[in-house]
Amino acid sequence: MSSLVSGATRTEHAMPTTEELASGDAAATVELKSTAKWLVGGSASTAAVLVAGLQLTNLEKLGEADWRLGALALGAAFLALAAAFRVLFQAAAVLGATRPPIDLLDDKDRADRGNYPNGPRVEQPNDPLLKELVVLRRTELLGPNRDAIGSLIDDLRRTARGLAGARVTIQGRTYRPRVPGDAADLRALATELERRIRGVSDAAERFETAKKYQHLKDSFVPNAIIFLVGVLGFAWLTLLYPGRITQSPEVTEPVQVEMTVPSSESAATAAGLDKTCAGMKLTGAAVAGSLDKPIIVTRAQPGCPAHRLSDPQGLIVVPAASK
Repeated sequence: MSSLVSGATRTEHAMPTTEELASGDAAATVELKSTAKWLVGGSASTAAVLVAGLQLTNLEKLGEADWRLGALALGAAFLALAAAFRVLFQAAAVLGATRPPIDLLDDKDRADRGNYPNGPRVEQPNDPLLKELVVLRRTELLGPNRDAIGSLIDDLRRTARGLAGARVTIQGRTYRPRVPGDAADLRALATELERRIRGVSDAAERFETAKKYQHLKDSFVPNAIIFLVGVLGFAWLTLLYPGRITQSPEVTEPVQVEMTVPSSESAATAAGLDKTCAGMKLTGAAVAGSLDKPIIVTRAQPGCPAHRLSDPQGLIVVPAASK
Protein backbone atom coordinates (compact mmCIF):
# COMPACT_ATOMS: atom_id res chain seq x y z
CA MET A 1 0.00 0.00 0.00
CA SER A 2 1.28 3.45 -0.86
CA SER A 3 2.34 5.96 1.75
CA LEU A 4 -0.82 7.99 1.16
CA VAL A 5 -3.05 5.01 1.83
CA SER A 6 -0.90 3.97 4.79
CA GLY A 7 -1.27 7.42 6.22
CA ALA A 8 -5.02 7.21 5.80
CA THR A 9 -5.05 3.84 7.51
CA ARG A 10 -2.99 5.12 10.41
CA THR A 11 -5.51 7.90 10.80
CA GLU A 12 -8.13 5.29 11.71
CA HIS A 13 -6.15 4.42 14.85
CA ALA A 14 -5.65 8.03 15.93
CA MET A 15 -8.07 10.05 18.01
CA PRO A 16 -10.48 12.09 15.88
CA THR A 17 -9.39 15.67 15.24
CA THR A 18 -11.65 18.68 15.72
CA GLU A 19 -12.47 18.66 12.03
CA GLU A 20 -13.40 14.98 12.09
CA LEU A 21 -15.69 15.46 15.09
CA ALA A 22 -17.79 17.73 12.89
CA SER A 23 -19.15 14.60 11.17
CA GLY A 24 -22.50 13.36 12.40
CA ASP A 25 -21.25 9.84 13.13
CA ALA A 26 -18.27 10.98 15.19
CA ALA A 27 -20.41 13.46 17.14
CA ALA A 28 -23.04 10.80 17.85
CA THR A 29 -20.35 8.41 19.10
CA VAL A 30 -18.96 11.05 21.46
CA GLU A 31 -22.43 11.77 22.83
CA LEU A 32 -23.17 8.06 23.45
CA LYS A 33 -19.84 7.52 25.17
CA SER A 34 -20.33 10.63 27.32
CA THR A 35 -23.67 9.26 28.52
CA ALA A 36 -22.10 5.87 29.21
CA LYS A 37 -19.28 7.58 31.13
CA TRP A 38 -21.88 9.23 33.37
CA LEU A 39 -23.49 5.82 33.99
CA VAL A 40 -20.10 4.33 34.85
CA GLY A 41 -19.52 7.01 37.47
CA GLY A 42 -23.03 6.68 38.88
CA SER A 43 -22.92 2.88 39.10
CA ALA A 44 -19.48 2.87 40.69
CA SER A 45 -20.49 5.51 43.26
CA THR A 46 -23.69 3.65 44.12
CA ALA A 47 -21.84 0.36 44.59
CA ALA A 48 -19.24 2.08 46.78
CA VAL A 49 -21.92 3.66 48.97
CA LEU A 50 -23.67 0.32 49.34
CA VAL A 51 -20.49 -1.48 50.35
CA ALA A 52 -19.59 1.27 52.82
CA GLY A 53 -23.07 1.14 54.34
CA LEU A 54 -23.28 -2.59 54.92
CA GLN A 55 -24.47 -3.08 58.50
CA LEU A 56 -22.06 -5.88 59.37
CA THR A 57 -22.81 -5.69 63.09
CA ASN A 58 -26.50 -6.24 62.53
CA LEU A 59 -25.68 -8.90 59.96
CA GLU A 60 -23.66 -10.76 62.59
CA LYS A 61 -26.54 -10.58 65.07
CA LEU A 62 -28.93 -11.76 62.39
CA GLY A 63 -26.68 -14.69 61.56
CA GLU A 64 -26.42 -15.65 65.22
CA ALA A 65 -30.20 -15.66 65.51
CA ASP A 66 -30.73 -17.67 62.32
CA TRP A 67 -27.93 -18.45 59.85
CA ARG A 68 -30.47 -18.81 57.06
CA LEU A 69 -31.59 -15.19 57.50
CA GLY A 70 -27.94 -14.11 57.53
CA ALA A 71 -27.34 -15.98 54.27
CA LEU A 72 -30.47 -14.37 52.81
CA ALA A 73 -29.21 -10.90 53.74
CA LEU A 74 -25.85 -11.61 52.11
CA GLY A 75 -27.68 -12.86 49.03
CA ALA A 76 -29.69 -9.61 48.86
CA ALA A 77 -26.48 -7.55 49.09
CA PHE A 78 -24.85 -9.67 46.39
CA LEU A 79 -27.92 -9.21 44.17
CA ALA A 80 -27.74 -5.42 44.49
CA LEU A 81 -24.00 -5.33 43.84
CA ALA A 82 -24.32 -7.67 40.86
CA ALA A 83 -26.94 -5.38 39.27
CA ALA A 84 -24.75 -2.31 39.84
CA PHE A 85 -21.66 -3.98 38.41
CA ARG A 86 -23.60 -5.28 35.42
CA VAL A 87 -24.54 -1.72 34.50
CA LEU A 88 -20.92 -0.76 35.09
CA PHE A 89 -19.56 -3.43 32.76
CA GLN A 90 -22.12 -2.72 30.05
CA ALA A 91 -21.33 0.99 30.19
CA ALA A 92 -17.62 0.15 30.02
CA ALA A 93 -18.34 -1.88 26.87
CA VAL A 94 -19.85 1.25 25.29
CA LEU A 95 -16.76 3.25 26.22
CA GLY A 96 -14.51 0.50 24.87
CA ALA A 97 -16.08 0.40 21.41
CA THR A 98 -13.16 0.94 19.03
CA ARG A 99 -12.81 2.82 15.77
CA PRO A 100 -11.96 0.03 13.32
CA PRO A 101 -9.28 0.61 10.64
CA ILE A 102 -10.43 0.65 7.05
CA ASP A 103 -8.36 -2.40 6.10
CA LEU A 104 -10.14 -4.51 8.73
CA LEU A 105 -13.53 -3.40 7.42
CA ASP A 106 -12.37 -4.21 3.89
CA ASP A 107 -11.38 -7.74 4.93
CA LYS A 108 -14.78 -8.28 6.54
CA ASP A 109 -16.55 -6.89 3.48
CA ARG A 110 -14.72 -9.23 1.10
CA ALA A 111 -15.37 -12.24 3.34
CA ASP A 112 -19.11 -11.56 3.73
CA ARG A 113 -20.60 -12.22 0.28
CA GLY A 114 -18.38 -9.60 -1.30
CA ASN A 115 -17.84 -9.73 -5.06
CA TYR A 116 -15.22 -7.02 -5.49
CA PRO A 117 -13.24 -6.71 -7.78
CA ASN A 118 -15.07 -9.25 -9.95
CA GLY A 119 -18.20 -7.16 -10.30
CA PRO A 120 -21.10 -5.59 -8.44
CA ARG A 121 -22.29 -7.11 -5.19
CA VAL A 122 -24.96 -9.72 -5.83
CA GLU A 123 -26.10 -10.53 -2.29
CA GLN A 124 -26.39 -8.40 0.80
CA PRO A 125 -23.88 -9.09 3.59
CA ASN A 126 -25.00 -11.03 6.67
CA ASP A 127 -23.20 -8.76 9.12
CA PRO A 128 -25.54 -5.91 10.20
CA LEU A 129 -22.54 -3.58 10.38
CA LEU A 130 -21.56 -4.21 6.77
CA LYS A 131 -25.18 -3.95 5.68
CA GLU A 132 -25.22 -0.49 7.27
CA LEU A 133 -22.00 0.57 5.55
CA VAL A 134 -22.25 -0.88 2.04
CA VAL A 135 -26.02 -1.20 1.51
CA LEU A 136 -28.08 1.22 3.57
CA ARG A 137 -25.53 4.07 3.45
CA ARG A 138 -23.61 3.03 0.37
CA THR A 139 -23.82 6.26 -1.62
CA GLU A 140 -23.31 8.48 1.43
CA LEU A 141 -20.20 6.68 2.64
CA LEU A 142 -18.62 5.04 -0.41
CA GLY A 143 -19.75 7.47 -3.07
CA PRO A 144 -21.46 6.84 -6.44
CA ASN A 145 -20.60 3.72 -8.45
CA ARG A 146 -19.03 1.94 -5.46
CA ASP A 147 -20.54 -0.96 -3.50
CA ALA A 148 -17.44 -2.27 -1.74
CA ILE A 149 -15.03 -0.79 0.76
CA GLY A 150 -12.16 -2.24 -1.26
CA SER A 151 -13.04 -0.06 -4.25
CA LEU A 152 -12.69 3.03 -2.06
CA ILE A 153 -9.21 1.91 -0.94
CA ASP A 154 -8.16 1.01 -4.48
CA ASP A 155 -9.29 4.39 -5.79
CA LEU A 156 -7.18 6.10 -3.12
CA ARG A 157 -4.26 3.87 -4.07
CA ARG A 158 -4.64 4.85 -7.74
CA THR A 159 -4.89 8.50 -6.77
CA ALA A 160 -1.59 8.19 -4.91
CA ARG A 161 0.05 6.74 -8.03
CA GLY A 162 -1.37 9.55 -10.12
CA LEU A 163 -0.01 12.18 -7.74
CA ALA A 164 3.35 10.44 -8.04
CA GLY A 165 3.28 11.06 -11.82
CA ALA A 166 1.62 7.96 -13.26
CA ARG A 167 -1.30 8.01 -15.67
CA VAL A 168 -4.32 6.46 -13.90
CA THR A 169 -7.98 5.75 -14.56
CA ILE A 170 -10.42 6.21 -11.68
CA GLN A 171 -14.17 5.75 -11.96
CA GLY A 172 -13.98 5.81 -15.75
CA ARG A 173 -11.91 8.99 -15.97
CA THR A 174 -8.28 9.02 -17.05
CA TYR A 175 -6.01 11.45 -15.21
CA ARG A 176 -2.77 12.78 -16.72
CA PRO A 177 -0.73 14.36 -13.93
CA ARG A 178 1.18 16.59 -16.32
CA VAL A 179 -2.08 18.29 -17.27
CA PRO A 180 -2.58 21.08 -14.68
CA GLY A 181 -6.31 20.52 -14.39
CA ASP A 182 -5.94 16.78 -13.87
CA ALA A 183 -3.32 17.26 -11.14
CA ALA A 184 -5.61 19.62 -9.23
CA ASP A 185 -8.53 17.23 -9.64
CA LEU A 186 -6.38 14.36 -8.33
CA ARG A 187 -5.51 16.32 -5.21
CA ALA A 188 -9.18 17.15 -4.64
CA LEU A 189 -10.11 13.50 -5.22
CA ALA A 190 -7.45 12.32 -2.76
CA THR A 191 -8.88 14.67 -0.12
CA GLU A 192 -12.40 13.39 -0.77
CA LEU A 193 -11.35 9.72 -0.62
CA GLU A 194 -9.47 10.24 2.64
CA ARG A 195 -12.57 11.94 4.05
CA ARG A 196 -14.74 9.03 2.94
CA ILE A 197 -12.35 6.49 4.51
CA ARG A 198 -12.51 8.38 7.80
CA GLY A 199 -16.29 8.53 7.42
CA VAL A 200 -16.57 4.75 6.95
CA SER A 201 -14.59 4.12 10.15
CA ASP A 202 -16.60 6.80 11.98
CA ALA A 203 -19.83 5.14 10.86
CA ALA A 204 -18.58 1.71 11.95
CA GLU A 205 -17.61 3.01 15.39
CA ARG A 206 -20.97 4.76 15.79
CA PHE A 207 -22.84 1.60 14.77
CA GLU A 208 -21.00 -0.63 17.26
CA THR A 209 -21.25 1.99 20.02
CA ALA A 210 -24.98 2.45 19.40
CA LYS A 211 -25.54 -1.33 19.49
CA LYS A 212 -23.78 -1.65 22.86
CA TYR A 213 -25.56 1.45 24.18
CA GLN A 214 -28.95 0.03 23.18
CA HIS A 215 -28.11 -3.17 25.07
CA LEU A 216 -27.21 -1.05 28.10
CA LYS A 217 -30.41 0.99 27.76
CA ASP A 218 -32.66 -2.08 27.41
CA SER A 219 -31.24 -3.74 30.53
CA PHE A 220 -30.97 -0.60 32.67
CA VAL A 221 -34.53 -0.70 34.10
CA PRO A 222 -34.41 -4.44 34.97
CA ASN A 223 -31.01 -3.93 36.61
CA ALA A 224 -32.35 -0.95 38.56
CA ILE A 225 -35.29 -3.01 39.82
CA ILE A 226 -32.96 -5.85 40.85
CA PHE A 227 -30.70 -3.34 42.60
CA LEU A 228 -33.56 -1.79 44.56
CA VAL A 229 -34.96 -5.19 45.58
CA GLY A 230 -31.52 -6.24 46.81
CA VAL A 231 -30.93 -3.01 48.75
CA LEU A 232 -34.37 -2.96 50.34
CA GLY A 233 -34.16 -6.66 51.21
CA PHE A 234 -30.75 -6.23 52.82
CA ALA A 235 -31.87 -3.11 54.70
CA TRP A 236 -34.99 -4.82 56.06
CA LEU A 237 -33.10 -7.93 57.13
CA THR A 238 -30.21 -6.09 58.81
CA LEU A 239 -31.88 -2.94 60.14
CA LEU A 240 -35.47 -3.84 60.94
CA TYR A 241 -35.57 -7.58 61.54
CA PRO A 242 -32.79 -7.74 64.19
CA GLY A 243 -34.86 -5.40 66.36
CA ARG A 244 -37.56 -8.05 66.52
CA ILE A 245 -35.14 -10.74 67.72
CA THR A 246 -35.30 -11.31 71.47
CA GLN A 247 -31.82 -10.79 72.87
CA SER A 248 -30.55 -13.03 75.64
CA PRO A 249 -30.10 -11.14 78.95
CA GLU A 250 -26.57 -10.10 79.87
CA VAL A 251 -24.85 -11.55 82.93
CA THR A 252 -24.47 -8.59 85.29
CA GLU A 253 -23.52 -10.51 88.45
CA PRO A 254 -22.10 -13.99 89.09
CA VAL A 255 -24.57 -16.82 88.55
CA GLN A 256 -23.78 -20.22 90.07
CA VAL A 257 -23.90 -22.97 87.46
CA GLU A 258 -23.35 -26.68 87.06
CA MET A 259 -22.08 -28.35 83.91
CA THR A 260 -21.62 -31.84 82.61
CA VAL A 261 -18.54 -32.58 80.54
CA PRO A 262 -18.83 -35.17 77.76
CA SER A 263 -16.89 -38.39 78.36
CA SER A 264 -14.83 -37.85 75.20
CA GLU A 265 -11.42 -36.30 75.80
CA SER A 266 -11.57 -34.50 72.46
CA ALA A 267 -14.94 -32.94 73.40
CA ALA A 268 -13.47 -31.79 76.72
CA THR A 269 -10.50 -30.10 75.03
CA ALA A 270 -12.82 -28.55 72.41
CA ALA A 271 -14.71 -26.89 75.27
CA GLY A 272 -11.47 -25.43 76.65
CA LEU A 273 -10.92 -27.99 79.45
CA ASP A 274 -8.10 -30.37 80.16
CA LYS A 275 -8.71 -33.87 78.83
CA THR A 276 -8.59 -35.14 82.42
CA CYS A 277 -11.91 -33.34 82.97
CA ALA A 278 -13.75 -35.64 80.55
CA GLY A 279 -16.91 -37.16 82.01
CA MET A 280 -16.89 -34.98 85.14
CA LYS A 281 -19.63 -32.84 86.62
CA LEU A 282 -18.22 -29.40 87.37
CA THR A 283 -19.43 -26.37 89.26
CA GLY A 284 -18.57 -22.74 88.77
CA ALA A 285 -20.01 -19.29 88.09
CA ALA A 286 -21.06 -17.37 84.98
CA VAL A 287 -19.28 -14.04 85.39
CA ALA A 288 -19.88 -12.26 82.07
CA GLY A 289 -21.38 -12.64 78.59
CA SER A 290 -25.05 -13.53 78.15
CA LEU A 291 -27.18 -16.39 79.38
CA ASP A 292 -26.95 -17.91 75.91
CA LYS A 293 -23.16 -17.53 75.72
CA PRO A 294 -21.83 -17.11 79.24
CA ILE A 295 -18.21 -16.75 80.28
CA ILE A 296 -17.72 -19.34 83.04
CA VAL A 297 -15.08 -19.77 85.74
CA THR A 298 -15.00 -23.36 86.97
CA ARG A 299 -13.95 -24.50 90.42
CA ALA A 300 -10.98 -26.82 90.74
CA GLN A 301 -11.58 -30.37 91.84
CA PRO A 302 -9.42 -33.47 91.95
CA GLY A 303 -8.18 -34.29 88.45
CA CYS A 304 -9.56 -31.10 86.89
CA PRO A 305 -8.04 -27.66 87.59
CA ALA A 306 -9.99 -24.40 87.48
CA HIS A 307 -10.64 -22.94 84.03
CA ARG A 308 -12.03 -19.79 82.48
CA LEU A 309 -14.28 -20.78 79.57
CA SER A 310 -15.24 -18.10 77.05
CA ASP A 311 -17.00 -20.51 74.68
CA PRO A 312 -18.08 -23.68 76.50
CA GLN A 313 -18.95 -25.70 73.40
CA GLY A 314 -20.52 -29.08 73.99
CA LEU A 315 -21.06 -28.55 77.73
CA ILE A 316 -24.48 -28.85 79.30
CA VAL A 317 -24.70 -25.74 81.53
CA VAL A 318 -27.60 -25.21 83.93
CA PRO A 319 -28.08 -22.87 86.86
CA ALA A 320 -27.07 -24.52 90.15
CA ALA A 321 -29.84 -25.46 92.53
CA SER A 322 -30.06 -23.01 95.38
CA LYS A 323 -29.29 -24.48 98.81
